[in-house]
Amino acid sequence: MNYSTDKPIETENKDLLSRSSFSKQLGKGIYEYNDKSGLVIGLFGKWGTGKTSVINMAEEEINRLSQTDENKPLIMKFSPWNYSDKDNLISLFFQNLKVKISLQDNEQIKIKLGKALSDYADAFEVLSYIPYIGSGLATGLKTVAKRQGENLMEIPDLDETRKILEDELVKLDKKVIIVIDDIDRLTNSQIRDIFQLVKQVADFPNIIYILVMDREVAQRALIDVHNIDGNEYLDKIIQVPLELPEIRKTKLQDILIIKLHEILKEASYKAKIDGKYWGRILINCISPYINNLRDVNRVLNTFQFRYGILQHETSFEDLIAITTLEVLEPKLYKWICNNKEAVCGTLLHSTLSNFNSKVNYKKLYCDEFENMGLDSNRAIKCLSTLFPVFAKDVRENSYNRQSEADVRRNMGIAHQERFELYFMFNLDNIKVSRKIINDFIYKLEYVDLLKYIEEINDEEKIGYFLEEINSLVNEVPYNRLSLIASVLLLKHGEFNGRIQKSILSISAEERASFIIEEVLERLNTEEEKYNVLCSSLRNIRATGLGAITKIIINIERSHGRLVENSKCEEKQIINLFHLNEMEDIFLEKVKIIVKSTPISNIKNFRAILYLWKFLDEEGVYKYIRDLFVSEVNKLKFITTLSYRWEGTNGVGWEFYENDYRGYISNNEIYTSIENFDKDKLYEFTEDEQIKLASFVGNFEKNGLDIINEKEAKEILNQWKSEKKEDN
Repeated sequence: MNYSTDKPIETENKDLLSRSSFSKQLGKGIYEYNDKSGLVIGLFGKWGTGKTSVINMAEEEINRLSQTDENKPLIMKFSPWNYSDKDNLISLFFQNLKVKISLQDNEQIKIKLGKALSDYADAFEVLSYIPYIGSGLATGLKTVAKRQGENLMEIPDLDETRKILEDELVKLDKKVIIVIDDIDRLTNSQIRDIFQLVKQVADFPNIIYILVMDREVAQRALIDVHNIDGNEYLDKIIQVPLELPEIRKTKLQDILIIKLHEILKEASYKAKIDGKYWGRILINCISPYINNLRDVNRVLNTFQFRYGILQHETSFEDLIAITTLEVLEPKLYKWICNNKEAVCGTLLHSTLSNFNSKVNYKKLYCDEFENMGLDSNRAIKCLSTLFPVFAKDVRENSYNRQSEADVRRNMGIAHQERFELYFMFNLDNIKVSRKIINDFIYKLEYVDLLKYIEEINDEEKIGYFLEEINSLVNEVPYNRLSLIASVLLLKHGEFNGRIQKSILSISAEERASFIIEEVLERLNTEEEKYNVLCSSLRNIRATGLGAITKIIINIERSHGRLVENSKCEEKQIINLFHLNEMEDIFLEKVKIIVKSTPISNIKNFRAILYLWKFLDEEGVYKYIRDLFVSEVNKLKFITTLSYRWEGTNGVGWEFYENDYRGYISNNEIYTSIENFDKDKLYEFTEDEQIKLASFVGNFEKNGLDIINEKEAKEILNQWKSEKKEDN
């Protein structure tokens, strides 16, 4: 893993910002400056915009131009980070220059100029002992010299040493270029001292100063410590002010994309990128917040770390977007983290939206963002791009046209069950990993598929798994369609739990049926579809017979059967000949199952009974006559024919007399339940007991209303308490 650093570039061949032309011109201008007078150049640019890199490339150009020059310019980079006071700073400056001169090959320069610099620097070293700075500088220097002993008495007067130094610099037939970088990183008082240093020594001949800084930072510092017009002060000191050329947003985008590509190449997971969606993310969620190369590098470094952990379970586009906000717009990032309800649209949000349709959400959020000090329009665009529900609320649907299935398929941040993952790095919250989902779709063979389905068949995991598969059903390779359909057909009748959809829910079994139909629809030939259905029906168990029966019923109806109007709009999955063959297989299977399996263990018996009666009415009547010999079985029969309902009043169970007319009446059922020995309720499961209580409660309402599950439990508790009293 390679992270991007803020280290400035040294050569133009590493220039990503197209600054080499500007840098070359700067270097050429400095090299061709012929006046012996000193010169102060100011290079201005915001923090992180690449000022140091420009200086390095300018130096490279100066060195190139002076390759054959006997009087090649001398370049010194002065970093004034550690000094005690202004005089110490001046001393430090000349000591650095002295060291630089000492490295020259020219002995004359080293001897004469070196000594002049040494004397001047030594004078300032002595000056550093003076506890005050004032007009009596030379006098003070001599006084301290006397106190320090004979050696210091030999140090010349400061003015004298300065004159000697100036004379030697005039004789020097080469430029001395002094670069003072990162001025904007100093404290206000340090910035003041730097400018006083430059002001004091700027008129030395043959010396060119390049001062590198953020103009606004320097101005504020000078105002703070001097209470003067900072801009006017800079103008008096700097003769050549140069503003660093603005970096085009498109250039930063190009750099970002190139580096992202490198990260993706090294990743173990090959992300699928939606070009259109990525374009919207780049324009609305990334580019507005990136202003310089340092921003790009900071975002990429954080993203690279995050992506290494989350690449299998998140959307590449959404992860880089939320990372950009984390690094460059942390207030908005924290707001998103704390407002899942608003951006993802959970059940509560959906319910409230129905009652608050007239609320101006856009104004509401704009006001909130402005109070936070954010650019509200920019925030609205960003959030609308990431979150379809939010986009709908603020009526900015043009920014996000993702469906719920798209969000789930792409593992987007707007997916309610993945939202926290983008902030918490907690993979444990993922009920079924995308890797396993992909293995199911692309890799696992029949036995392993069945084993996997059995392992995850609990109320929490199976619903999540099916929703994931549903979102990816169109990506299932053709050669695996039959395999996956066969597995789901064989097992979907055993699926537990329900999947919440807004204020309603569907069973895991129902969701699986929809997936099966979509998979079958993708098969090209009728023969392929029939083989899948027929094979599954032959191998089905009691728990799955009802589920596959529902699919057969739909096929029957597509051929005009089981419906009052023989004309049906449904597409026919298989032809009539194959349907007749499936009917025969069904009858064989149902007779075996009902003979060996208690009715309470046959899921979706109502559907089985419905089709069975259509194909073999006499066989059904015989089965029921035998069944009703047992009073318990008679009541269990009724519980198998119940309908689950959901509403604002909760959930409950309902019974349609048409399902059992001809076998038993409502009055008979009610009497049987009322007269049944409640001491034997243990012979029924808890669900069956609730259904029996529901039948009684509904019957006593005389068709005027139906009771919910809570009311049914009250009836059930009453039965149990009355029995205790009898005992």
